[in-house]
Amino acid sequence: MAEAELVYSVEENGRLIKVWQQAELRWLEFGDELIQTEIDLARPDFLPESFSRAMLSGALFNSKVPEKVLLAGTGGGSTARYFAHRFPDVMGDGVDLSPVVLDIAQRFFDCPNKGNWQLIEADIRDYVQGCQVRYDLIVMDIAIGNASPDWMIDPAFLNGCRQLLTNTGHIAVNVIVENEQGFMTQLAAIREAFDRQTVCVSLPEHRNVIVLAFNQANSVAPNPQTLEKLEAQWQVEFGTFYQQMLKDNPKGSGVI
Repeated sequence: MAEAELVYSVEENGRLIKVWQQAELRWLEFGDELIQTEIDLARPDFLPESFSRAMLSGALFNSKVPEKVLLAGTGGGSTARYFAHRFPDVMGDGVDLSPVVLDIAQRFFDCPNKGNWQLIEADIRDYVQGCQVRYDLIVMDIAIGNASPDWMIDPAFLNGCRQLLTNTGHIAVNVIVENEQGFMTQLAAIREAFDRQTVCVSLPEHRNVIVLAFNQANSVAPNPQTLEKLEAQWQVEFGTFYQQMLKDNPKGSGVI
């Protein structure tokens, strides 16, 4: 296989942002050798990074494709690209504080910024406070350095996010685990804001835990037929993620 090639680099506020490519895979990193976004240039309707696919695993509990999606922290915009090609009727907003990242997302990662999708340069805290739109899915993927920001679990912010959800909507939060005590504090705050209607899924190859939080109670377990249909429709290994949820979540602790 060909070696990875540096496609583009730029410095913003002291961090070096790089775009790399190897064969058909292209990815974004912020100077720490951690993949922030990855796309397959030949497969616009597929997410090659397992973390990105796991962020969509809330579909296990509501098989209806979301009509409106908010990406809080756009990164390279691989999720927006995925929805635009696999579910073109989905409408979405991608919010990111960095104009440089938003530019890179469009120039190098085919992130849509027209038609059903728009990119918005804003602080997500301000956006949540002033937004009048309601979303079926919020994908919250924000880090400061290599940590989840403290304000992400502020009750006022979490309650604001919940108010942006439709009745059957949910949020997927990327929680970067630094230590067990810190994670439990983060999880407790999310569970409190969402009346304990939550479920976690960990990924063996990451130190992140994805916390799914639902606006309404939904404890319907997916059956094998539903899983097979969902996996074919979304091209996501939902069965694997569901088995991990069963390991990660004590029975009765949330939606499981």
